[in-house]
Amino acid sequence: MITDIVKTIYKILIISFVFCSASISAQAKLEGQFYEYATYYMSNIDVQTGQSDVPFFRFRINSNSYPIYAKAWFRASVLSPSLGINAWTTLVAIETNAFQMKADVVLDNRNFTSNTTSLIDEGNPPNVVPVYIKVIESINLSEFESMISAVLTTGQLADGEYKFELNVYSGATPSDLSLSDSRSKTIFVESSSGINLESPGGELADTLFNLVYSTYPIFNWNKGFCRNCETYIRVAEFKVGYHSSPEEAMSDERMLPFNQSESWVKLDDVSTFKYPISGARSLNYGKIYLWQVKTSVPTTNGLEDQVSPIYAFKISNPSQASNSSSNSMMDQKLRQAMGDDQFNALFGPDSPLEEFKPTGKISLNNITVDDATLIGILNQMAQKKVKINSVKIEK
Repeated sequence: MITDIVKTIYKILIISFVFCSASISAQAKLEGQFYEYATYYMSNIDVQTGQSDVPFFRFRINSNSYPIYAKAWFRASVLSPSLGINAWTTLVAIETNAFQMKADVVLDNRNFTSNTTSLIDEGNPPNVVPVYIKVIESINLSEFESMISAVLTTGQLADGEYKFELNVYSGATPSDLSLSDSRSKTIFVESSSGINLESPGGELADTLFNLVYSTYPIFNWNKGFCRNCETYIRVAEFKVGYHSSPEEAMSDERMLPFNQSESWVKLDDVSTFKYPISGARSLNYGKIYLWQVKTSVPTTNGLEDQVSPIYAFKISNPSQASNSSSNSMMDQKLRQAMGDDQFNALFGPDSPLEEFKPTGKISLNNITVDDATLIGILNQMAQKKVKINSVKIEK
């Protein structure tokens, strides 16, 4: 009799242990992602409720066994010196009540706001999951008003860092929930500075000074802050006496892309590009060419195109270029880069370099470079992108 009682107690303990182990091992996990854009237009977001028609995050809460209880917590924080917010500050933090899951549940920012009263799980058939979402923390009124003022002025999020955090808590009952998974993402928002072409070329009227000595020139540009953007380039010939403007030449016939049904050639995420040997029409000495760069930037309104100005350059045959014309061009470039006063002080009458004549040999950091490289540097100096710290004269 005693033996039977012991066996019964033993079986109960085994069953209880297995049940507890299963409860402990069942945990809700997150699968999904935060979506990143270069520009966040606030017209896509209701600042009072957080409701949005644009996906900012989408995560699936799942478990290896059901039913299970879960609770979700979300916080958005900002660090924005442009708004006077110099330390991480909570924009809004919200959390749900503990809800029972009988199948996977999807959390999407479009259905995860203070107005949400229920979620739909992925059961077969789906189950309605009653949920209550409340705001537990938010930015103070003065900082909020500064932010709204910036939003109304620009129509988009102010420059700064924005951090998004999502936690899920789970357990066998509503009263024993613990953190079981978390995800976070920090996004940098910076106003686009546009695309700045660097070399070769410049204004169409200055092609006498914007010479290139290779039929496979290297194009350089700066596209500023352009996270996850797509980059494109195109090249066309400008026919003097035929085209009335660079825009007309660009829309007429392109050297690159070769296929005239295409307007642009898509590149990798680069800021330099060498004219290709194949897949493009050949460039020729003595002719004027135009080039332009475009970026397609992901925003909450979709992809937006940013197009650079059009630069012009002329390809000069190095074997036919005279020293005098080359020297004259270098003089002009030096004058543009240094300014008239500094140039005349060094090269004008009674100056240390009054009789200076270039030798044609150019070196940079003890490495020989060509005229095109020197012209590119002088162009950057003229555009105030680099400056002269000191001048040393060697005799």
